[in-house]
Parts: sequence; C-alpha cells; structure tokens
Amino acid sequence: MSVLFNEKHELRSGWKFAVYIVLFLIIWVASGIAVSILYARSNLEETQLTLLTLNECPLLAAAVGAMLLSTRFVDRRPLRTFGIGFIPGWKWDLGAGLGLAAGMVAVLVAGCYAVGYVSIHWTGGQVRVPTLLLTAGLLLLAALTEELVFRGFPLQILAEGMGRWPAVIGMSALFGAMHLNNPNASWLGSVNTVVAGILLSLAYVKRRSLWFPYGIHVGWNVGLGFIFGFPLSGLDLASLWTTGIAGSDMILGGGYGPEGGLLATFIFATAALIVERSISIRPSTPAYRDAGERQFEG
Repeated sequence: MSVLFNEKHELRSGWKFAVYIVLFLIIWVASGIAVSILYARSNLEETQLTLLTLNECPLLAAAVGAMLLSTRFVDRRPLRTFGIGFIPGWKWDLGAGLGLAAGMVAVLVAGCYAVGYVSIHWTGGQVRVPTLLLTAGLLLLAALTEELVFRGFPLQILAEGMGRWPAVIGMSALFGAMHLNNPNASWLGSVNTVVAGILLSLAYVKRRSLWFPYGIHVGWNVGLGFIFGFPLSGLDLASLWTTGIAGSDMILGGGYGPEGGLLATFIFATAALIVERSISIRPSTPAYRDAGERQFEG
C-alpha cells in the first residue's frame, strides 16, 4: 500500500487536506499583504467595520482560491460534488437554514425575557444607511467565508478519510479556536462556538449542500447582530434595533453576547439534535455519486 495513494491510485484524503491547508495559508498571507498595502495607500476611515471587512477579504480569497486549486488539480471533482453552486434543492436548503435560524433567534429572545431584563430600542435611524448596508454585507460575507473554510471541501475531504464524526468534531474545534481572540471571549463562549460548529457541520453533511449551513449561519448572525443588535461573538455592530439585557452572565453571556451563555448552549445543542434526527441525508444523484456515500454514514 502506498503512503500517498489509495487502491484507486488517487491521492489519499489526508494529503488532499494537507495540500488545501498549504494553499490556503499561502494565498491568505499573500492576500493579507496586498490588502495591507492597498489600505495604507487609501483614505479609508479606520473604523471597526472597515478593519473587519479588510480582514475578511484575505480569508475569502484564501478559501476560494485554495478550494478552486484543490478541486481542479488535486481532487479533480466538480464543485457540485461538495455542495457548492446552484445544486438541486439549493433554494430549499437555504430557506430551511434561514427558517431554523429564525426559530433559534426567537427562542433566544424569549429566553432572555424569561430569565433576565430586556430593553429593545430602535436605533436604525441613528446610523448612516451606507454603514447599515456595509454591516449587512459584512455579515453575509463572513458567514460565506467561514462556511467555505470550515465546511465544504475541507470537511468532506476529512470525512472521506477519517469518518463523519471525527471530521465534524475536528473542524468544529478549529471553528471554536478561531473565536478565542474575540473581545470578551470566555471558555463558555468558545465551547458554544464549537457546539455551533457541530450544528453547521451536521447541516452540511446531512444535506450535502453548503446552502443549508450557510442559511443557518447567516440567519443567526443577521438576526442576532444586525436586527436585534446583541453583541455578536463579542463584537458590537451597527444594527436596526439595540438590545440590552441584564441578568446572569453565565446564562445570558455578558459582554460576549448571548453566544457566551448557557442559553445559547441549549439553543445550539437542540438545533444540532433537530438537524441530526429530522433532516434526511440528500439522496444520491449524478451530481453527488462521485463523492461517495461512505463519508456521510459514519
């Protein structure tokens, strides 16, 4: 048996993943340097929103670039194999994700009222329209970037090599680690991010579509941070309403926002259980047969 190739004379999944990581890091660093140079020569205002957007651009470039190069020259399967693109049922997957996220946000708000004091005020009129639009665009972009990095191609390649659950847990742990440096980060917030990663990873492997976890991800972020104005993973963003809550930090999350509390733990874990128990694995179609069935059955 070859260390590099399997019985079908294909590069083993571990090596495919390693190549993806190397390509990702190279493109990320190069893109970061390019963005830094362009920003230094620009007259852009140095705001939190500007810096967040500039940080997101190299990540997106690395995610897209590494994926395209890996699928074109290493894996040699079409993007549709990895649930990327306008695949059959993508509208249903996106709608289902947004619907589940809406339910999660509704439970969150109801839970805040049940265990704490809540104050919600309209603040959309106090923020410039371009700022609101850029904030909404940033949330859409950030969710897309994180889904490409932590689900999609890398998660499926890992699942093919080591099975579904090890891949889901491994990528979710990396997802949680990425948020450790956020403002007001806590151990519980990190644990919750790992649980959220498991939810999103299960949504991906159950439907074999990036649209389902993207719908959950963007629906949660937009609902939490842009519509209701809760702190989002420690970040305060421009929002339509601003919500203040008072109560137990252990339950409601404190300065990190609701994602740092036990209420979010319950919501993420319950949603993950719903996805695991009630969402069927997408039936095999010509677009997916090349991916194989084994990685989603473990």
